[in-house]
Amino acid sequence: MGRLQDSADEFALTMAEVARELMQVRTVTETLVRVSRLAVDTVPGCDHAGVLLVRGEQVRTLAATSQLVADSDSAQGELREGPCYDAARDATWFRVVHMGAEKRWPRYAPRARELGIGAMMGFQLFTDSDQLGALDLYANQPYGFTALSEQLAWIFASHAAVAVAASRAGDQLRLGE
Repeated sequence: MGRLQDSADEFALTMAEVARELMQVRTVTETLVRVSRLAVDTVPGCDHAGVLLVRGEQVRTLAATSQLVADSDSAQGELREGPCYDAARDATWFRVVHMGAEKRWPRYAPRARELGIGAMMGFQLFTDSDQLGALDLYANQPYGFTALSEQLAWIFASHAAVAVAASRAGDQLRLGE
């Protein structure tokens, strides 16, 4: 029990630091870039991260820690399927433990394997009337994300969603000045 409590305490402190760091960011773009970088530093097993935007039929990458993220987002947009594409559109989240065994996205999974993606998670990050966003997390190795990674990522994504909402409100206020 002691090690588990120590881990929980350590993660709580990490998330407090994440929240404070995200409070310092002023613009939406800066927030999305910082969220992506912090995800890699915070979520166990996360090698790459980014934010995907879906607006109507358009899909684009708003922030990415590597080219792999942008390539994955491009593939999901082209194929109209994938964990992050669906997370943005369906107001939910997904965890893929082994991309080589994935059946839910039959066209995207082979492309993801070609890109070197072993495992993925996608969490809806924001919604508007005409645009949706998802936080994309990637592991190079299959089974790179555990059940604990998923729980911690969910907490991280929730903090990120609040930070994005606050930065978007701040941007709107600054535009009105």
